[in-house]
Amino acid sequence: MSDLAIETAGLTKRFGRLVAVDGIDLRVPVGSVYGFLGRNGSGKTTTIQMLMGMLAPTAGEMRVLGFDPLRQDVPMKRVVSYVPERVQMYDWMTVREIVWFGAHIHPRWDDAAAAALIERFELPPKQKVGTLSRGMQGKLALALAMASHPKLLILDDPTMGLDAVVRREFIESIVGVLQESGTTVFFSSHLIDDVERVADWIGIIHEGRLLVQEPLESLKSRVRRVVLTFEAQAPATVDLDGLLAAEPSGRQLVLTLSDFDDGTRAALETLGAASLQTEDCSLEDIFVAYVRRTPAPVA
Repeated sequence: MSDLAIETAGLTKRFGRLVAVDGIDLRVPVGSVYGFLGRNGSGKTTTIQMLMGMLAPTAGEMRVLGFDPLRQDVPMKRVVSYVPERVQMYDWMTVREIVWFGAHIHPRWDDAAAAALIERFELPPKQKVGTLSRGMQGKLALALAMASHPKLLILDDPTMGLDAVVRREFIESIVGVLQESGTTVFFSSHLIDDVERVADWIGIIHEGRLLVQEPLESLKSRVRRVVLTFEAQAPATVDLDGLLAAEPSGRQLVLTLSDFDDGTRAALETLGAASLQTEDCSLEDIFVAYVRRTPAPVA
């Protein structure tokens, strides 16, 4: 069995002249929580729709748990659960009724797991789905998705439109369930803090191209912010390998650099700054630096 839950090669989707997804090579390890980051319109949802067999790619190949999503969609969907940004459920059903409905359409359904999730998420069994809050509907969708013990859970901006408190509860719910199940998660979002809270792998997509793909800790350890303070006015520009962003302000020049190492420090010292300080970057800092720079795709 492959050690990758999702694998694509040159995956591309065009809509006329628009290239929505531009030759991306995804590598999602089994058992990981993979945060798929991008701005609105970056190609996240189009990628997911191809992975779920809802859209045919223009070019490239893809495998989801070893399945071809277009030719093997039925066996694939027995082991893959998908929660879109806006979940369509029967509003007139109660929570209990929609759980009963799910039990009768999914061959891997686990009644005990469903009951435990409904209780854990504090969902009222007798309340109609249409009267639930957006956050409660999101939790219900997650419970339905997890009750079949999926090997892979795909989430497409599931916290979009939720307030900060409900988003935090939703993310913590995901974390608790996943720690117990070992399910691989492909979590698409433009909300960086949500992803940083749960992900151990990160992919950054921008204008259809995959810019970054690596473990979160590796990414945060190699990208650094450097604050240079000069005796006089800071230079407006510098020429350095791995430069993602440069922000001059008076006597200070703040740089964001990828692959910071001793060689980078030596090169910075030649600029003649009076002081040099390095700082950690948050995932949001890293994301903004990459999408503003728009470098070449990852190899």
